[in-house]
Amino acid sequence: EQVVKPVVSVYPATSRAHLEGKSSLLCLASAMFPPLVQFSWKRRKENGRLEDLPPAEGEQLEFRELGCTAAIIVIDQDALHTYKYSCYVQHEGGPVEQTEQG
Repeated sequence: EQVVKPVVSVYPATSRAHLEGKSSLLCLASAMFPPLVQFSWKRRKENGRLEDLPPAEGEQLEFRELGCTAAIIVIDQDALHTYKYSCYVQHEGGPVEQTEQG
């Protein structure tokens, strides 16, 4: 079968963590073949350079359903106001990047 790159979207995700000064971002990869992907996150200050997330920042959860895979990252709300976050999806068809809309 033909290799198809994923469609990637980033959304704010709400959870109880919101009450504890945390925010969540959801990165969704769908419509790809084969269905295996790897997620990573980077962030950028306004007019700044792109940087990897520090290891202590952002716990990440992943889940897979038929036809799509998602990663949720939990970050401090303060950081969400300071940085723009980008989700990188590595796939056999090549990498795909998507930045949060906000």
